[in-house]
Amino acid sequence: MRRRKPKRLLPKLLACALLLVGLYTFVFAGGEEPLQADATPHTAGGPFHLRANTSPPATPEDFPLFIVAVPVMDIIDTQYLKLVNRDRAITRPVQDARLVTVWPDMPARAADVMLHETAFIATRDLFRAAERAHIRGLFIASGFRDQAEQSELYANAIDRRYTMPPGHSEHQLGLAADILVSDLPSMVGSLEAQWLADNAPAFGLILRYPADKEDITGVAYEPWHFRYVGQVHAWYMTERNFVLEEYVAYLGEQGGFRAEFAGRHYYVLYQRPQNGMLLVPDGLDFWVSSANTGGYIVTAWR
Repeated sequence: MRRRKPKRLLPKLLACALLLVGLYTFVFAGGEEPLQADATPHTAGGPFHLRANTSPPATPEDFPLFIVAVPVMDIIDTQYLKLVNRDRAITRPVQDARLVTVWPDMPARAADVMLHETAFIATRDLFRAAERAHIRGLFIASGFRDQAEQSELYANAIDRRYTMPPGHSEHQLGLAADILVSDLPSMVGSLEAQWLADNAPAFGLILRYPADKEDITGVAYEPWHFRYVGQVHAWYMTERNFVLEEYVAYLGEQGGFRAEFAGRHYYVLYQRPQNGMLLVPDGLDFWVSSANTGGYIVTAWR
């Protein structure tokens, strides 16, 4: 019986070793200082803020992070941080099993409006916070759209600064919700729009197309369009006034960061697969999202 030649394993082993060394250097010696945040939703205007932790620098013993290399094909891609815009198309449609209807948990334009289950939970909790803050009349005007619906909207759009081509809309991920107010002719400058922008990050949602970033997003100001990215990412983006384009680029350049808030230690790592392998933590909760830029973003916490 012929034996397999072991030399084919050497490139993979070397690549994994280099990834482990780089990751160890980042987690234990690099990155940014731990951050903290107040996770209490606001009932009035005013943004959320991360504040620097003044404790001494962390040591390896403070952050026990065990890493294993796994094939990219075995990774469950949440797509929570997938960059989708006019230049970057959706590469994988959302699974129907992950879509849930928003009615009757939230008011909606129609009974068949759906969201990705994670975005649904975040948006539902945001609506409940709005009720407690006496913000009335919110409803979901649009959630998940399939290719046919997005194609029709784009073909009939009067102003395409507000509409993405089919295959390039976050609504096709099921992670974006258009939130409007009944009997309100415009969201622009409204109390409700300001409250949503200020409080959405506490639930992992971001105002995706702000007025001052139109040149970066390529979309006109939409005070109604909110995208789920996850709480730690929403906080970080809000503090630094990043839109998703800027945030993904920042992670690609910096390699990630460490953050501490709401009683958890977070590790956010940007990686490009090496020989089809990706590093993930062993023994920590985590999720992975493709960035749609050739890399993956791993979010772990303890």
